[in-house]
Amino acid sequence: MGMIESIRNRQTLLLTIIGLGMLSFLVPYDAVIAMLGNNPGTQSAGTINGDDISFLEYRTRVQERNSLFNYTDDKAAQNEVWGDIVIERLYGDNFDALGLGLTKEEFDDIRYGDYVSPWVSRTFYGGQVTEEQKQNWKQTFSTMYSDPAGKANYAGYARVITQKRMREKFDGMVRAGLAANSLEGKREFLGNQEKVDFRYVLKRYSSIPDGDVTVTDADAKAFYRDHKSDAQYAQRAGRDIEYIRIPLTASFDDRQNAQSGMTELKGTWSAATDDDAFLAENNLLAETSRLEIIGPALDQESQAANLEAASVGDVVGPYFEGTNIRLDKVISKDAVADSSVKCRHILLKTADIKDAAQLAVLEARADSLKRRLRAGDAFADLVNKHSEDPGSKATGGEYEFRRGRMVKPFEDFCFDKKVGSIGTAETNYGLHLIEVLDQQWTSDAITVQRVEREVEISTLTASGAKETAMNFAIEYGDLEAFRNAADTMGYAIVQARDVQAGTAAITGLPNGAEVVGWAYGAEAGDVSNPFQIDGNYIIACLVNIKEEGEPPFENVEDAMRAGALKQKKAEMYLDLMTGSTLEEIAEKTGETVGTSNGSNLKNPTISGSGSAPEPKVVGAALALAMNEVSAPIEGQNGVWVIMPTTRNPVEASGQFTTEVKNLNERTYFRNQPISSGAPVRLSNAIIEKADIDDLRQGS
Repeated sequence: MGMIESIRNRQTLLLTIIGLGMLSFLVPYDAVIAMLGNNPGTQSAGTINGDDISFLEYRTRVQERNSLFNYTDDKAAQNEVWGDIVIERLYGDNFDALGLGLTKEEFDDIRYGDYVSPWVSRTFYGGQVTEEQKQNWKQTFSTMYSDPAGKANYAGYARVITQKRMREKFDGMVRAGLAANSLEGKREFLGNQEKVDFRYVLKRYSSIPDGDVTVTDADAKAFYRDHKSDAQYAQRAGRDIEYIRIPLTASFDDRQNAQSGMTELKGTWSAATDDDAFLAENNLLAETSRLEIIGPALDQESQAANLEAASVGDVVGPYFEGTNIRLDKVISKDAVADSSVKCRHILLKTADIKDAAQLAVLEARADSLKRRLRAGDAFADLVNKHSEDPGSKATGGEYEFRRGRMVKPFEDFCFDKKVGSIGTAETNYGLHLIEVLDQQWTSDAITVQRVEREVEISTLTASGAKETAMNFAIEYGDLEAFRNAADTMGYAIVQARDVQAGTAAITGLPNGAEVVGWAYGAEAGDVSNPFQIDGNYIIACLVNIKEEGEPPFENVEDAMRAGALKQKKAEMYLDLMTGSTLEEIAEKTGETVGTSNGSNLKNPTISGSGSAPEPKVVGAALALAMNEVSAPIEGQNGVWVIMPTTRNPVEASGQFTTEVKNLNERTYFRNQPISSGAPVRLSNAIIEKADIDDLRQGS
């Protein structure tokens, strides 16, 4: 009764889906949208600070961009166009206010003049701008502009190039306007140069058993109230999704049908005398391949024993391999070299191996080494004394490799000469004195003609899988029911956390764009209708909606409890760690007195105390009087009591030119390409603060 009741409750939705599905075969998409009371041009691709971006505008620009440039996939074009639209909306007023523009002369110059813009260089020239390429592009644009049919493309290129150039100009102005001043230079100088030695007692939070303190719900919520606005807890907009897979796989009957068809094919193929003609007559050329299976590769074949037992002309199979079914006809069986040799060598280097005089000197040295080998000297000893190949000295000059791994003259000597041969080979590295130690020539190679096809999923099987998926989505329409049913039926639940809008891939699902689009239009607890993705029906449940800004308590409860626990531990020892000497405090806490040398504010991490930096502790050490015992300090790694013992006097005056220069280079990236550094950070900050709603996946 539960299934029937659920269907009744959702029958309007089902009828709508079925009706629209049938209608889509008969009426274009735009007309269907219009029938529902919407103009297709008003469908929203997203909003930027309240400015609606119509899906028609967005899609038109994507189509134009795809026609102008080569993208690896449509998603790349979509994301770049969306990014350009975002920049236009967020930066356009700044461009106008600053009077940024592009004259005809500059437009020509940044394409193929003395200054090719960074974006044009990357996009049109592949980063390598030459005079020849400039002339080619000049001719290309000229031809395009003079051709009435090409003017539309020219105009498209001009729009994109102009917008990219406006962004480059703006970013250049941002970079040029950023500079450290002498006050910042002084702070940098003091942070580096002011150093302090101090003694301390540290009670690490990690050394206090969690059981010694109690964190109540009220404590966690109090910590949350005090710290929910801290940057470390800031929440990005995202969705938490769980989903299951219902495989769309061939049934037992489907596999039986495939096996019957291949068995029939095997009988006629075994009798065929002309394999190529047989494959062509049976339309099998697209499903066949010729393979030479050698040595270790043969061991990996599931039918290795049958292939080894078969005679030339026999057909092995049919057999299943994953979702495919195969037939293998044995074409030949041979013993072949497995391209494996072992050798040892002594490398004698020279500035130019092509120089006859230098080569003669090396050959004389090689002849001398041969005589010493014949006299009984150990090859490894001669390698150690004379070889100039550091990579093989530790192994006595030995190499073991397959064909194709070494330079050709060296490789040819090792494969073509007999085992035990000693001789020389010239390469760009120098002259090699080589001894061939071993060769492998006896691996079995079986050449097969393989026919392989995917087992066809019947209409009945596909319908059954779809029905199963639809029934699951209808019957288990909330989070609790979804989880319980998945557990009962044995479907693994995959969790995808903090999924961002516009993301194509989510955990375990590389092509999950449809699921993401659904999630950004759903309510928490909703269960999706099935999506057919990568050979599976995917049914998703939206577990949680995370909006940008301060997180709700339930989203950060674990972090807040951890923070409250740390705070409680600190409170235990802030009162306890008092006394006139460090030794007295150490005795109270069961700790020892430690020493920190040369600590400064530039790098306030204190060796041996933990991984977190301790700026409050180092700052206190720099401020306290010598040999003064501090009050307890609540630090990042624990509770501290410190006593400064030595501080170096630092005279801080002047313009701090070196520090200002370092700050400009390191902090503001003034010497880095325009595409990196401060402009990118500024752009990211502007985008982060803007009200952007990306609805493309749901459009």
